[in-house]
Amino acid sequence: MKTFENQNYYEILKLPFDADASAIQRAYREALEIYGENSLVTYELFSDEQRGDLLQAIDEAYHTLADESKRAAYNQMLVHAGLADPSIFARKAEKPAAAAPARPAPVKHRDLQAWVKQKSKEEEIRQLTAEILGKDIIAGSDLKRLREALEVEIGEIYEITRISASTIRSIEANQVNDLPAEVFLKSFLKSLAQILQIDPQRTAEGYLKYLALAKRPAKK
Repeated sequence: MKTFENQNYYEILKLPFDADASAIQRAYREALEIYGENSLVTYELFSDEQRGDLLQAIDEAYHTLADESKRAAYNQMLVHAGLADPSIFARKAEKPAAAAPARPAPVKHRDLQAWVKQKSKEEEIRQLTAEILGKDIIAGSDLKRLREALEVEIGEIYEITRISASTIRSIEANQVNDLPAEVFLKSFLKSLAQILQIDPQRTAEGYLKYLALAKRPAKK
């Protein structure tokens, strides 16, 4: 996980190098929702000055990648700096435009907090929660098991927290290279835990321990 300052424009917006225009627009909106001054997920993480710097970086990333000529020049800079494989951009030129995936949307209209509170009383859920919190290390698959057992949709979490569906899926799949910087990840994990009504601090600590182990080089 890189710090925000060390990320390139694609990483700032959590985009692949071959992202199309609609994906760039969508990623920009999601970034503003997550890091904007009205965000419930990150409002305690930054001073006004720090948030201003973040939003400026997001804005610069968007306006560079949304402009074809600026994006082409930026891509060349990444290649010359050894930060990107030129073949990636060659494949992009040959790739036909794909339909943009729809923004995640909840399939249920309900009081999610009340629903989870009620479901959490079921013996199966209580046992699963106890199992997860009883471990020193918590994996993304544990959080996914609990979310699915509670019958909570990713779209519902997005509507409340504004954490993008791709970030939630990366957390659940333990995709280390696709996760946000640790300062953001901690906040996202605590927000997810609050939705699932398990201990936020314990969840964040357990997940970060899992990532620390996952990033250790394999012994020869």
